[in-house]
Amino acid sequence: MKTKAVLLLLLAVSFNFTYAQVTQSTGQLASKATTCGDMDALFTLSGKSIHNLMYADVNANASNTSVTNLQSIKGSPYLAETFSKAKVFYDDKLLGTLYARYNAYSKEIEIKRTNLEEEEYKALTKDEKLKVVFANSQMQYASFIDGKGKRQNEYLISLSDGSNYSLYQRYMVNYVEGKKAENSMVNDIPSRFTNSVEYYLKDMNTSLVSNIPTKKSKLIALFKGSDEIQLANLIKKNSLNVKKEGDLIKLFELANSVSDGYVAKE
Repeated sequence: MKTKAVLLLLLAVSFNFTYAQVTQSTGQLASKATTCGDMDALFTLSGKSIHNLMYADVNANASNTSVTNLQSIKGSPYLAETFSKAKVFYDDKLLGTLYARYNAYSKEIEIKRTNLEEEEYKALTKDEKLKVVFANSQMQYASFIDGKGKRQNEYLISLSDGSNYSLYQRYMVNYVEGKKAENSMVNDIPSRFTNSVEYYLKDMNTSLVSNIPTKKSKLIALFKGSDEIQLANLIKKNSLNVKKEGDLIKLFELANSVSDGYVAKE
């Protein structure tokens, strides 16, 4: 009995020491990159981020299941198939330039130092202070509330930045398993990736990121009380369709103008 107690105590001490080491190394990652300019700190070792490795048992779910033989699957897990040159910022401080692409199925930004085919890609560590800026877009890891009221942590694409409100797109990819034909009269249904998008509003005063509903009245209610009436009038005046991305971007430009006092009441 005494021997078992000693063994349990040693096991507990060993676990706590190992966990402390992993946590400390994760916390030092961004610090190393920003203070030393060490881009190696941005690269993880196994194609997954350190955060994913730490919490793999907690966050494991079907959406992160490994999919092999991509050639036989219709569609793509990527926002864009090819790697593009991108700048990486930490707290708006430029760390360096690399090549990147977004894997929306695994919810990771894959990165390489060069655009050579033979170079193996790795995953960018997930940190809300990191921002990846491409030629025509930028992405940032963020915590937000989805349309079902659940808290999520994922990369979002910036569509419109303002002093009061910002607009983001969430690009999602799901994997649908194929089916063998039941008889010779029908064809097999191939496995495929399907994509969809959602839009999110960030109130810059509270930093709260919320899902944008497709119903106009519910969307208007997300803005500050003093802006609601003006925005409702501007939507009507400009014939904006809040279900269209281009019109949503225009609405957010107007919303920031209203909040900054640049649009006069009529």
